Amino acid sequence: MHAIVPNRPAQMRPYAWSSVMVNPDPPRVGAVTRISLPLTNPGPGEVIVERIDVRIATFGMGMAWERLDPIGPFHLPPDPRHIEEAFVDWTPRQGGHRCVRGEIHVAGMDNPLMVGRNLDVLHAGAHESEWRVPFGLGNPEPVRAPIELRLGAEGAERMLRAAIRIEGRMQPIDRPVWLRAGQQVAAELQLFAPVGPALDAIRTVEAFIGGRLIDGIQIALHRPAVVHHPAPRPITDVGMDEHVRELVFVP
Repeated sequence: MHAIVPNRPAQMRPYAWSSVMVNPDPPRVGAVTRISLPLTNPGPGEVIVERIDVRIATFGMGMAWERLDPIGPFHLPPDPRHIEEAFVDWTPRQGGHRCVRGEIHVAGMDNPLMVGRNLDVLHAGAHESEWRVPFGLGNPEPVRAPIELRLGAEGAERMLRAAIRIEGRMQPIDRPVWLRAGQQVAAELQLFAPVGPALDAIRTVEAFIGGRLIDGIQIALHRPAVVHHPAPRPITDVGMDEHVRELVFVP
């Protein structure tokens, strides 16, 4: 795990910071869940984090956010070995995976650093070949809008095929999903791969309105290869006789 350097530009996928931790993951109803954002400062000067605004939503894109109380401030000395564990505790009313957003406000910076975790990691058995990942899709705009979905892949791209269902119906990836203002629908990412070789792949789904990224989710899939054990050699009478003769002591 890499700690967050709050005064550096955000990475390419603001929704896929593996350094943002959720414990337990997925959260359980009525159980205290800790959301942690480890901070570090490699230098050369001190960094002051004035506050961190944390938001939580149902796993998906364009969903309504629940805002938690801000945390901070944090004073980060110029020491890459020092990790400041910024965290907030939260008790969910519903179970399931969540999307987490943190806006890190740093003294002297005009805009906050946006970090997020919309991640689901699948540890599959060697003989599994199909996976279903439910997620929510919503329209955060005040008017009816077309939501464009884009699929991305890293590792085993040709082997791991993907499809999307919206409200149980297959969704052509080249057609937008029209949603009313504030409307939220149930969606599902389906993944398929032949049994046999190992898989270590990433699939992403991103939602856009008018070319602007709303949000995204990232699914990491890890599956070991099928191990074929050689069949045991049958024991024949000849083999048994030869084995016995080797054990007979002749004076």
